[in-house]
Amino acid sequence: MGTATQYDPSSTKINFLMMYAAHDALRRDLSRLISAADIRVGDLAAFHAGWRVFERYLTIHHSAEDKLLWPPMRARVAGDAKRIALLDAMEAEHAVLDPLMASVDRQLDSGDISSLRATMEELGSGVTAHLEHEEREGLPLVDAVLTQKDWEAFGNEQRKAVGLKGGAHFFPWLLEGATPQVEQRVLAIVPPPVRFLYRKQWRPKYLKNSPWGRTARN
Repeated sequence: MGTATQYDPSSTKINFLMMYAAHDALRRDLSRLISAADIRVGDLAAFHAGWRVFERYLTIHHSAEDKLLWPPMRARVAGDAKRIALLDAMEAEHAVLDPLMASVDRQLDSGDISSLRATMEELGSGVTAHLEHEEREGLPLVDAVLTQKDWEAFGNEQRKAVGLKGGAHFFPWLLEGATPQVEQRVLAIVPPPVRFLYRKQWRPKYLKNSPWGRTARN
């Protein structure tokens, strides 16, 4: 059961459903990418396609946090050493991931992928630990100190980065493999035209073109 399935929006002031769904999607992609990176039994073509998607959405997610989540939180918790230490940890965890992502790009560009799986396993451990830390301690602090307006600014930054046309790929990516309950809850908070397009056009096209084949359709 994924974190988005476990999350109860009524338990928090701010609705974190989209955040949890994004975290689940990142974890899903990491698992696939680590397997595909194995030079003996993996699928390098799938890795290339999947990596571009994963890297784009992780970068959008973390860039928005660095720009519009952690800074306003620092302003609200100034003088609270424990909370400042948590924010320092969140930012430090981001910083550890950047060189690993750059290493994956270099390996793909050079064609020397002998260390690709090891790099992906290290990246996977770092991302997973960060997401768990964020869910366990970061989001409760967000809920305690930020306003709905602050949270909307954070969401708007990500929507701007994805772009209007980008929604055609983002929503099927976000909800691939999600439980029917999570899919229903996410679609309930988006405009009706998005729900219609997702069901009738975006999701079928996404699944047809997925580099993960049958795995994506199950």
